[in-house]
Amino acid sequence: MIPLFNSNKSHTAEGEVLMEFLNRSTVFCSQFENGRWYCYILLVLFTFALPVGVLGNIAAIINYSCFRKTSSTSNIFLLNLALCDSAWILTFPFTLYFTFQRPHLKGINIFCQFKKISFNINIYGSILFLTLISFDRYVGTVHPISSLRWWDVGKAKLCSICTWVTLVLASIPDLFVTFAIQRDENISVCMDHIQGPFIFVKTITIIRTIIGFLLPFSVMLACYIKTVRVLRRLPRGRTHRGAQRAGGKPLRLITAAILVFAVSFMPYHVMIVTLVFMRINNQVTPSNTNILYASYEFFEAICSVSSCLDPVLYIVASEQFQRKLLALKRDRYRKLCCRANRRVGVIG
Repeated sequence: MIPLFNSNKSHTAEGEVLMEFLNRSTVFCSQFENGRWYCYILLVLFTFALPVGVLGNIAAIINYSCFRKTSSTSNIFLLNLALCDSAWILTFPFTLYFTFQRPHLKGINIFCQFKKISFNINIYGSILFLTLISFDRYVGTVHPISSLRWWDVGKAKLCSICTWVTLVLASIPDLFVTFAIQRDENISVCMDHIQGPFIFVKTITIIRTIIGFLLPFSVMLACYIKTVRVLRRLPRGRTHRGAQRAGGKPLRLITAAILVFAVSFMPYHVMIVTLVFMRINNQVTPSNTNILYASYEFFEAICSVSSCLDPVLYIVASEQFQRKLLALKRDRYRKLCCRANRRVGVIG
């Protein structure tokens, strides 16, 4: 979490402020009646996200890695998106345990660092791969012929490798700013701390927000707008209905990606930017740290919703799944028709 207090005070004052912050952000469910809503919502989110995310992403990983005879650019990005979700989902059981029990254990500092890195890989990995998925659908729709010369499976794999390298390098600062601290109640919690001026925290936050959030979101919106413009130019005659249906598939995928992006990641980035500006303007005080801490943790948990929503992308992108679903509906319709038209012969 972003340090909330100024560093221009004396060490004694900083220690008092830190202890005040820690005391006010103790375990909500058991010790703060006004904060029970936070723990209950957090528990519901994790309880829902864990089974849905695990089943959906494991199915996607198996599908795109084992049951695909040929690879495509979209399948490569969807597989990597599922891997990003899995990196965060695997920390859910441990996160629940430390959130509601918070014992003092050896090695908890390593867990805090691992959790922070997994969280950032999930967020910014999902954002980047959602952007690549939108770009891939845009290229296939707007430039279907010319893109054959410069966009293929090899380029998609190269983009995926570069994305993972970027994610790993961008996570290195988390090793130096994340640590565990023990409270008086023999409870250990994960905190973010920086040894140095606030300008470093402000710079890292702004860079991650601009490059990791605003820029990809702008690219996704641009791909969506250009794809819509191209699809609107298609003729509306009967002979072109098949082309319109085919063109609607990438548009649905881009729309689903934007919705997942907005629901999962926009509230979190709005929150951290708000914290930075409140910190700059000295608007963070011991009286509002309780609600700020709960709000930060809540919006951080909201990011886990992407692990549940991403399987929707796999369904939208899977033509084979859609064909099987349509075939199942047709079979049921045929059975109903056969039963309705069944005649009973009478032997005279």
